[in-house]
Amino acid sequence: MSRFSPGSAARPYNGPMDRAIDNTVLLALGIPVMLLAPVGPESVAALLAAVCAACALELVRCAPARIAAAVALLAAAAVVPPLGAFAAIAAYAAWAFRLRGLRWAWPLPLACTAAAGHFTLAAAALALGLLACLMGWRARRNAEERERLRSLRDAVQEERLVLAERARDLAERQDLEVNCAVLDERARIAREIHDNVGHLLTRSVLQVQAAGVAHGAAAPVARDLDAVAATLHEALDTVRASVHDLHDAALDTRTALETLVTEFPGVAGTLSFQADALPRPIGLAVLAIVREALSNAASHGRARHATVRVTEFPRFYQLVVEDDGRAGNADAGLAGRAVSTDAGAASAGLGLTSMAERAHALGGTFSFTPLAAPRTGSRVFATFPKPQEDA
Repeated sequence: MSRFSPGSAARPYNGPMDRAIDNTVLLALGIPVMLLAPVGPESVAALLAAVCAACALELVRCAPARIAAAVALLAAAAVVPPLGAFAAIAAYAAWAFRLRGLRWAWPLPLACTAAAGHFTLAAAALALGLLACLMGWRARRNAEERERLRSLRDAVQEERLVLAERARDLAERQDLEVNCAVLDERARIAREIHDNVGHLLTRSVLQVQAAGVAHGAAAPVARDLDAVAATLHEALDTVRASVHDLHDAALDTRTALETLVTEFPGVAGTLSFQADALPRPIGLAVLAIVREALSNAASHGRARHATVRVTEFPRFYQLVVEDDGRAGNADAGLAGRAVSTDAGAASAGLGLTSMAERAHALGGTFSFTPLAAPRTGSRVFATFPKPQEDA
């Protein structure tokens, strides 16, 4: 546990309670000092006045009021000698509350007490006042140190939270970079296998088939060549399946979309991706539709902002692309109705037709509509049903 944490202190600092204890000690020590003078009714009044002054100095909050209470106590002590025993109360307040004008004025009533013939009382009260000055200085330093430590603790806590947030951001960025590096490496391996091993196996199959044609009359040789050809075909199918698996794993639709929305100059794209990894056919269709939609928004719609949202529902995936361009662009002849790929859509723009065909090929829906007033721009909307085993 950090020494700046809230539970690290041995006890919580309570300034008013500590000052109340100090004042109680000073009052208790002042009573024997007061008894050095002849005891009379003024002694009881002096004790009550000292208690009231100590309470007033602690309860009032503004410095002028505290100064007024301390000055009243000192003025009464100059007139009533027994009250001089409690001048330490004013001395303590002067140092504890930074009452600079009274730090060295509190001994003045004691001079009047000594002039009245109470030398012992004046000396004892002076010694008690010096002790009160030390106690007040200690109380003020404790309060200042506690406040400084509290501010330092808050600063450290705030810095710790900032560092923790930065650490989370760095960890997420590192995970993303590692994932992208893994996907790139998988794609590279798939290309190497396809370009090298796949081509060698294909050439070997052709060579075996050519040898079979050349030795067609020799039945044993033909059978052996057919067996070799079958093995090569099986190896080639296995290589193709492995390449497809690597390509499927290498396709990260979210990463690809994050890159895609920044590829069109003049269009500030934002992405909201709320789905798990998309199946490869759906991911490819989503990328193609988003690329075509953003291309239309940039070239025909003169859009400046575009939003891409991919959302996963229990039974289907939803794609929405919105822009703030001109809805009446080259492909906007279909605005306001769903685009289909039947003969009735023969007049549709090639881009919209291509997007619709990709959605329909996977059993989904597609539509292109202008945004409702007062908004300007258009919306591309597509849904893709989940594969049966994922639904």
